[in-house]
Amino acid sequence: MSSVSEVKAIKPSNKAMFSLYLAMMCVGMGQTVVFAILPMLGRELQLDKLIFHIPILNLDVQPKELAITSLSALTAFVFFIVAPKWGRLSDRWGRKPLIILGLFGYVIGTLLFNSVAQLGLSGVLLGVPLFILLIISRAFHAVIMTPTHPASAAYIVDVTTVHERTKGMGKLQAFNQLGVMVGPALAWFVTLSYLAPLYIQAGVSLIVGVLVWRYLPPIAASNSSGKKLPKLSYFDPRYRVYIAIGFTIFSLLGMVQQTLGFYYQDILGVDGKRAAQLFSTAMVLSSISVLLAQFLVVRRYSGLPMRLLRVGLPFMLLSYLLLANASNIAMLYLAMALFGFGMGLTGPSFTATATMAVESHEQGGLAGLLGAIAGLGFMFGPLLGGALYRISPSYPYWCAAMVMSAVIVLFMFFEKSWRA
Repeated sequence: MSSVSEVKAIKPSNKAMFSLYLAMMCVGMGQTVVFAILPMLGRELQLDKLIFHIPILNLDVQPKELAITSLSALTAFVFFIVAPKWGRLSDRWGRKPLIILGLFGYVIGTLLFNSVAQLGLSGVLLGVPLFILLIISRAFHAVIMTPTHPASAAYIVDVTTVHERTKGMGKLQAFNQLGVMVGPALAWFVTLSYLAPLYIQAGVSLIVGVLVWRYLPPIAASNSSGKKLPKLSYFDPRYRVYIAIGFTIFSLLGMVQQTLGFYYQDILGVDGKRAAQLFSTAMVLSSISVLLAQFLVVRRYSGLPMRLLRVGLPFMLLSYLLLANASNIAMLYLAMALFGFGMGLTGPSFTATATMAVESHEQGGLAGLLGAIAGLGFMFGPLLGGALYRISPSYPYWCAAMVMSAVIVLFMFFEKSWRA
C-alpha cells in the first residue's frame, strides 16, 4: 500500500460533513428512484410493445421488457464512460465545484427526461421516436449528474487519515447505500403521477446542492499544478480485485432491482401503481436493514474491511434464493430485508480498502473508476435481467444466486492467498 499523507489542510465541521453525506445519499437516491417507476412507466408508455424493423435482415424484433431495462443500462453505460473523467477533473479543479455541478445537473437532467416522458404519457409522442428521445435525455442526464459521486468519495479521502479511512469511507458509502435503498420509496407518489417521484428527487437534489454550496468548505486541488496525470487502469494490480468485486456486486444489484418492479406486478397480480407502492415498501425494509448493518456491525468493526465481505455475501445469496422461490408478499419483503443487510456490510468494504492502495493525487481518479465500475454493473445487470425475465420471471434471481455462490467460493480461495 502507498503512504498517503496524514496531514489535512481542513477538518470540516459536523454540519459540513453532513452536507457531504447528504450529497452522496442524493446520488444513491437519484440512481435508483427510477428503478421503482421505470418498469411501470415503461409499460404505461407501451415501450414493451415496441417493434423494431431491421431492413437488412427484413426482420421484426420485439424486445419487450428489455426495451425498458435498456434505458437504465444506457444511463449506467454513460456513467461508466464519464465518471473516471470527472474523477480526474476533481483532482485538478477541486472536489466541491464538481459535487455541486452534479447535484444541479441532476435537476436539469430530470426536467428534460420528465418533459419527454410527459409527451409520451399525453400521447403527443409515441413509439420509436419517443424511445429515441428518452434514450437521449437519459444519456444527457447521466453525463451532468455524474461528477458528484467521484468528487464526494475523493473529498472524504482528503479529510481523513489512513487510520480514519475505513470508518469515514464506510459512513459515506452507508449514506450512498441508504440512498440506493430509500430512492424507490418515493414510488408511493405515483398516485399523483408516474413522474412525481422524479420531480421530488430533483427538488431534494436542488436543496442538497444549496446546502453543499453553503456549508462544505473547499479544499485545494490535490493536483495543484493543473497538469494531466496518467490515467489509472482498471487492471492495475494494486486494486483490480476490488474492481472485480464491485462489478459483480453492482451487476447483481442492477439486475435484481430493475426487474423487481415487473416481478411484484406479475407475481402478486396487481396493477402498476400498486406494484410500485409495494416495491417501495420493500425498499424501505432494505434501507432499515442497511442501517442495522452499519450501526450494529460496521461502526463497531475494527478489523480489515475486506473481511466484512465474508459476512455480507451469504446474506445476499440467501435473499436471491428467497426471491427466486417467492410466492407471496411476506417472502418478497423478507428477501429484500436480507438483501439490504448484506449490501450494508459489503458496500463500503471493498471501496475503503481500495483507497489505501493509491497515492493522494490518484484518489479522484480511483473514485471515478470505482464509480464507473458500479455504472458498468448497472448497465450489464439490467440488460441480463431483462433478457432472462423474458424467458421466466424467476430466472434473474436464480442467475444471481448462482453467480453469488461462485463469488463466495472464489472469495474463500482468494482470502487464503490474501492472508498469506
